Amino acid sequence: MQQRPIIPMPQSQLALVLNIITVVGVLVCLIIAIRGWFVLPDVIPVHFNISGQPNGWGSKAIIWLFPALAIIVSVGLTFLSRYPHSFNYPVQINPENAARQYQIACSLLDFLKAELTWILVYSVWLIYHLGKSTSTESGILGLPLIFLIVSVFTTVGFYLRQAFLYR
Repeated sequence: MQQRPIIPMPQSQLALVLNIITVVGVLVCLIIAIRGWFVLPDVIPVHFNISGQPNGWGSKAIIWLFPALAIIVSVGLTFLSRYPHSFNYPVQINPENAARQYQIACSLLDFLKAELTWILVYSVWLIYHLGKSTSTESGILGLPLIFLIVSVFTTVGFYLRQAFLYR
């Protein structure tokens, strides 16, 4: 691997907005977990089949996994985005395209950070909602989660398109 240029990447307005969305998501995740800790029964649904019915039960302590993962994802991707010269890229990086490729890659991380955080928020909310409910049917409640997951794949696809477009 050739020596890539190290270019300081200033934070864009879009990155600032996405970081605020991420922080709000982490806080919402924490609030749901705190609330759940006090109102949920000791055993809650923790796994669901394809039709959305609970098929696995566990301790309500599992609710703390979601804010922990949200914090790890947001801090980890924020830290990682400071070193775009060390990423793997789908195109050859040279001094002419480095700044643009780094910018595109950092934007990818900002979008993924926000999307993954909100996937965790929705997941903890779904477990909270179904843990409080007397019904074992989630119905169409899992549909937004599918859309959030599809958005991650769309984001990665858009990144790859941009990376090849600006090589």
